[in-house]
Parts: sequence; C-alpha cells; structure tokens
Amino acid sequence: MTTLQSFDLTPFATGTPLPSSKAAATAAAIDETLQATGFLLVSGHGVSNKVRTAYFEAMREFFALSEEQKNEIAIGQSDFHRGYVGFATETLAGALAGEDDIVGDTLAGDMKETLDTGIECGPDHPAFVAGTPLHGPNQWPDLPGFRDAVEAYRAASIEASHRMQRALALALGLEAEFFITQPGDTMYHLRLIHYPPMDRLTPEPGQLGCGAHTDYGTLTLLADDGVGGLQVRERSGKWIDVTVPDDQLVMNLGDLMAIWTNDRWVSNPHRVVNPPGVDRYSSPLFVTPPFNLRIETLA
Repeated sequence: MTTLQSFDLTPFATGTPLPSSKAAATAAAIDETLQATGFLLVSGHGVSNKVRTAYFEAMREFFALSEEQKNEIAIGQSDFHRGYVGFATETLAGALAGEDDIVGDTLAGDMKETLDTGIECGPDHPAFVAGTPLHGPNQWPDLPGFRDAVEAYRAASIEASHRMQRALALALGLEAEFFITQPGDTMYHLRLIHYPPMDRLTPEPGQLGCGAHTDYGTLTLLADDGVGGLQVRERSGKWIDVTVPDDQLVMNLGDLMAIWTNDRWVSNPHRVVNPPGVDRYSSPLFVTPPFNLRIETLA
C-alpha cells in the first residue's frame, strides 16, 4: 500500500486572507507534486466527521434498498444525468481499454452501482431555462433525512473544492479566486458509489469495480470508507494501491486541468478493485468549469 503526499488546506479556507506565506509554501509544494502525479491527499478540507458520517450512513441505507426501489429513480428517467445506475450496467466512457479489459467485443461493465446528483436546478434556474445540458433537478429516494445528509455533505465538499482551487491558482501564479470566479456556474457532480465484495461476485476477465480511466473535469475530491481498493497508475506504468487515512480526502486532477495547464500537471489513470469480504462505499465530487466557458491554456 502507498500513502500519497498529504497537504493541509486550512490556509485556503473561505475568508482567510490570501496570499499568505503559509499558503504560498503549501501551493509551491502542491505544484511540485502535481508535476509528478495528479493524486494527493488533503486535510484541513472543512468536511466535519459528523457530516461525513451521516452522509455515509445515508449512502449505505440507499444502496440497501431493493433493486425495484432504487430503479424508481433510475438515471434513464432523467434528462440531466441524475439518478440511479444499476450494478454492472455502466462502462466508463473514457475507460482506458487494454486486452484484459475486454469481454467479447465490449468493455466489461463496472462492478458497482451508483447514484448521480448535481447542483439542484429547478424550473426557474437560468441554466435550466436556457436548456443548458446537465442542469436540472435531482431524483431523490423516499428515505427520511437522505436528501438533507447528501446536501450537507455536498456543501461541505464544495467548500473543500474551493480551498483546493485556491491552492491550485496560487501554485500557478494566479489570483486565488481565479478558478472559482470564472463566469457561469461551476458544475459540482456528486456521485454515491457502492462496490460489493469481490468474493460474492463472478467477474468476467478484466472486470473491475471501476475500470481504468482518467477523470474529465478539472479536479475530483474523493471520500471513501477506508477499506481500500483504489489503484493509481504511475508514469512508469506501475499500478499502486492507495490508502486513505481517516479524516482525509483524495484529490486528483482531471483531463481538463491537464489541458488548461498545458500538461504542466498530470491527469493519472486510476481504477478500483473490489476488496474481498467487505462492501466498499465511496463518493467523488467532480468539479467541472461552467458549461459554456472557453478553456485556453494558461501558458
């Protein structure tokens, strides 16, 4: 197991004066790390243990529902990519297919089930009125307290993403709010994921919990339950197992940030192998710039 380098995001909290000497030193160290690998750990992210615990309890409660109940909010019923995705029915569109990933003529479906949510956009929201893709209402299960737990965690993880975006901006010599204040609505896609134990499954050759892929947006903040399973591919091509200490989040860059920085920073392939004997729960917050924003290399 490998423990990624960890950084304290406290100096970048909302309302903290920037730049500061501590923030500058942290940003410089983050820059150096991201030139070698697009993954790191963060503490001081602002997600409390209480909010995180309630969120994971809600996640477990949802995925314990029957397939019929979960499919009442199936993603196919949404025009905005919001809702439940059944077990082994998804193969990541950006998967890095190798020979071991192929089952017949297609990629093996990922051995997971998910619930996809985004920022709530009701019928009066300007992006909804304009018909902007991916902007609309969520689908919610009929579980008391579930939505409140998800929304509380989303708000906290968005603050964590703001702290990270300020660190990234300073690392590039930009104003601290550069990424946060781009014109339009930043897209925050929160996904709930359940991976069943591998020893309860009969996988096809090459079928994983989540196939090898890179993320599409600028950055991802991942919380997991600590049981393991995340693997990251280094530039050498070697796959390494990643451990996530309690109270920390994994941050990784997406393809768009690699493009934005003219490949100064790395968007690493990664995958998930379902651990044996235990269910795995995790939740990435995918951060993507406003839908209509024009992205041009910064240097």
